[in-house]
Amino acid sequence: MTLYVSDLDGTLLDSSGKLRPRAADMLDRFIGSGTLFSYCTARGLATAGEITKAVGFTAPVVLMNGVFIYDPVTKCFPVRNMFGEKQCELLKSAITDFGETPMVFSLIDGLERVSYIKGAENLKAHLSRRKGDKRRRPVSGYGELFDGEMFYAAFIDPKNKPALDEIFTEENGFRTACYTDTYPPFQLWYEVFPASAGKANSVLKLKELTGADELVCFGDNANDLPMFEVSDRCYAVENAIPELKARATGIIGTNDRFGVPEFIEREIFPVFGYEPPLRDIDAQRFEQSVKKALDRERTTIGTLNEKTIHNALKCYYCSEAGHETKIGGFWADGVGENGIFEIQTANFGSLAKKLSQMLRISHVTVVYPFEKRVHNYSINEQTGEVMSQSTRSVSSLSKLFLELYRLKAFLTNPNLSVRIAFLEIDKKTYYKDERKRRYRGMKKEKFPTKLLSEMLLDCPADYAKFLPDGLPERFTRAELQKLIPTTDTGLMLSVLEFTHVVERVGKSGNSIVYEKQK
Repeated sequence: MTLYVSDLDGTLLDSSGKLRPRAADMLDRFIGSGTLFSYCTARGLATAGEITKAVGFTAPVVLMNGVFIYDPVTKCFPVRNMFGEKQCELLKSAITDFGETPMVFSLIDGLERVSYIKGAENLKAHLSRRKGDKRRRPVSGYGELFDGEMFYAAFIDPKNKPALDEIFTEENGFRTACYTDTYPPFQLWYEVFPASAGKANSVLKLKELTGADELVCFGDNANDLPMFEVSDRCYAVENAIPELKARATGIIGTNDRFGVPEFIEREIFPVFGYEPPLRDIDAQRFEQSVKKALDRERTTIGTLNEKTIHNALKCYYCSEAGHETKIGGFWADGVGENGIFEIQTANFGSLAKKLSQMLRISHVTVVYPFEKRVHNYSINEQTGEVMSQSTRSVSSLSKLFLELYRLKAFLTNPNLSVRIAFLEIDKKTYYKDERKRRYRGMKKEKFPTKLLSEMLLDCPADYAKFLPDGLPERFTRAELQKLIPTTDTGLMLSVLEFTHVVERVGKSGNSIVYEKQK
């Protein structure tokens, strides 16, 4: 089994230091289907855990560049690396002798604390990004800086790095990591931790703990080099430093373009052969499919239910021989030469478990019936007379985007297609008499009469079809809403962001600015 291990900042997290919802959804789905995934970071449990809490991690994770390995299931630390007495004395003298003002990590009264001298200029930018961190412990001088059981020190823009290099050697029981911070103002970080720790040792320990036979690592910065050196395969995100790219097995997408989760998705989901149907709408065959559905779904009292639309589309898109085929622990609506077909009239979220299994073995097409034109009839049950009738055309795509949003974690999977069937519907409501009185059990009928058109979403780029003509390359939600006033553009933009059709590029006043992606 393969163990995937990713760095966080600059690799799995975006440029603002956040785990985007789409990335979290994808990772959560991978882990839920049995994929071994972990992370290895310089962050501590408090900040790493807060960022990644949307993902149900089951494998142990590496914290503080390997000082700790934490098991999120048992909530314990199977590995802890602390400074010994000699290392503590050398650390103290190095800091005081050279007038350095680092952050010192230690356990005080059983709690992880980060001690630092108040007002230190070199720490201000970093601390401003860590507001609310309960570990923070500002002190007035060196006397309190070294309290507790120390295990880590982070020097930001150290005053005398060459001198520190002579002290913090492996012979003296130390390991160091030196790199430029991912975030502005791009300060130099010089991290010191026990020699028994480090990203290389920790990911090898993870491999042992999980029983994996292959280790695949992802990174972006110099502190990921040791991890790359011991991995079976290693991949640098496109935004990584040149030195890491030179060492990598390959280059993947940037951290802002979901490089890590998309790479894993391609690895764990093999791409199956699939030919998108190019046929025109076959009106006669659709009519025959509706008739079959009506015959099948009519009950003893002549009532038609929502299954009529479902069955009509199943008859139209899938040969009858493949109807209701069991795939693993699930039943597929239809199976044919172009894979699995699922007809879903609503609640796409209920497909998640089924798709997690089916996409591993076949291409899947989800067919969504969109009621584009609805003819409403009010009928006198006694006489069969049509008392009133009306027709409405639906222009809002809000329901469609709600369903796509519920399935968002799967939309970039190469084995998934979404086919939207725009239908003409007859909806008949029966009443007791002309006063339109109803009683329990009175029948309603709802069935398709015509397939008006189709839209195939076969790859992420197809979602660009939803962007209206006249929309500028950069736009706000308000500008989009003016062009499609009937549709919930908040849901629409969420789906288009997940599929890379648009991306947030800034703000105009209080409005987010989006840009079309090529």
